[in-house]
Amino acid sequence: MKKEGLLTIPDFSNVEKYLQAGKRTEITDRIRAVADLINGQTDGILIRNILLWMNQNTERLQNGRDTRKFKRTADEILQSGERTGCCDSSTLFTVLARCKGIPTMQIITVNKEAGKKIEREGGVITSGHYFTACYLADINGNSNWVLIDSDQPVQDIRDVRFDKLDLNNRNIRRGFYALAYVNDYSNVEYKGMRIDSIDNMNKIQTEAYKNCDKSDFSSREERGR
Repeated sequence: MKKEGLLTIPDFSNVEKYLQAGKRTEITDRIRAVADLINGQTDGILIRNILLWMNQNTERLQNGRDTRKFKRTADEILQSGERTGCCDSSTLFTVLARCKGIPTMQIITVNKEAGKKIEREGGVITSGHYFTACYLADINGNSNWVLIDSDQPVQDIRDVRFDKLDLNNRNIRRGFYALAYVNDYSNVEYKGMRIDSIDNMNKIQTEAYKNCDKSDFSSREERGR
């Protein structure tokens, strides 16, 4: 995995690290009470049921300038019943999955097309996405890191898509490029800035993008592998 522009280096072998809470991902009694309601015969079904519960019991808002973005804990998100975007979805999903004993990380990405645009026109990047990855056991008892978009709308567990996470390729589902793999996004600090506002998120992803190796911005399919 190329390190240029990477804000945090993943530690895929230390799965216990991704059960540890941070400022935004503290497990509270309220979180535990919800997690107790969600079950599944396998890790995969459990994760699908968590996503289904989130979609049935919280509302995904579409206001891109909501001032609560990048400021709230999972408990605050749960209490409000509103998710302001992919960061909130990732944060709430992460604590619910960990509460069930599943190591989970947040993956912060930049939209590659948005990056190309600032190269042409300047300014800051205002488009990216928060994914999650879970360390899941399959029916044979083998465990792997699995990529999940915890912000996707889910009406039925069959709507949930799992992909095995490529541990060497920072390209995420073609359109996005990973800048950080973290147990809690509030731990990210870059040039004295933390992800605690929309403006800081935009500045951090812009600066990180500028330092990335652009030759690495392609999926396996685009490379013709």
